[in-house]
Amino acid sequence: MRRFTLLFALLGLAQGAAAHHSTTAIYDSSRTIEVTGIVEEVSWRNPHGRLLVRAPDEEGGEVVWEAETAAVVILRILGIGQDFIDVGDRITIAGFPARREPHEMNARNILLASGYELAFGANVPYFPAGKNGNLIGRSYDDSNVDEAIANADGIFRVWATNMTDPAAFPLFKGGYPLTAAAEAVVAEWDPLDNDLLRCGMKGQPLIMITPAPVEFARDGDRILMRIEEYDSLRVIHMNEDAEPPDEQTQMGFSRGRFEGETLVVATDHIQAQYFDPDGVPQSEQLRTVERFTPNAAYDRLDYRITVTDPVYFTEPFDLTRYFVWKPEMTVVPYNCLERDWR
Repeated sequence: MRRFTLLFALLGLAQGAAAHHSTTAIYDSSRTIEVTGIVEEVSWRNPHGRLLVRAPDEEGGEVVWEAETAAVVILRILGIGQDFIDVGDRITIAGFPARREPHEMNARNILLASGYELAFGANVPYFPAGKNGNLIGRSYDDSNVDEAIANADGIFRVWATNMTDPAAFPLFKGGYPLTAAAEAVVAEWDPLDNDLLRCGMKGQPLIMITPAPVEFARDGDRILMRIEEYDSLRVIHMNEDAEPPDEQTQMGFSRGRFEGETLVVATDHIQAQYFDPDGVPQSEQLRTVERFTPNAAYDRLDYRITVTDPVYFTEPFDLTRYFVWKPEMTVVPYNCLERDWR
């Protein structure tokens, strides 16, 4: 009996996490495969991890599968460490097959040697209860919780992402009012040959898709928005007399004001770059207005961004998501390691 299993099925779980870095164009998310084999290499990193697994093939030989996993930051958000898989373990991976490479996949769920299951994205079991169905436990580093609670002041705290709710993640879901010029650019887009596969290439507003922690901090008459992903920094000028730079930049020039408890941020001077993870462009005429609105308990931060770009969009439109406050979360160095997709 072959121990290699190929299962074609629809998997409606955690599509948002798969779309984070254009992986829907690299992997076929309409079907799921299962691969059972022995772990040869484990590499946890950002923006994606990697597992190498030696498994039987359909001809009776063996082949090494390369499975892309969620990033280290996603493990932190899920409260999962990095010591649950060892070289030599026998595991089963369920995930999306690569569109071009025959032995690559995007791991969504892993049945571990311990008998427990790891679920990325929505943290929902995939394997049936008779086979397992028990998710690996969560454990958070709460050493900074007391300090975080004591220092939290309105919007000024670290915000995290609820990975289990499509209303929270991802932000970009397609369906924009594209001009003919934008449609022509998208038609020529190659998901395996684009700048977004390199570290640090997300600017405004694409960086706001981030699942990573985001911190708001005061800095004189400015607000600093520290985003863990790619160690990004946005500066919001609260002084209406602040002067923009002469040239467009990746994050643009932001002016902010408070309307009650809502932080309103208007940004322009943004360089032309990708608008979303699927090749939609933006021009230097793009403008954004963002609204960050906390609830009364300050444990949820609703986010709405209004986008205007007459070159690539026929009319302004809004995108929404929300963040949550988890006092155990901090912004830490991202330590990005690129992968060569070519």
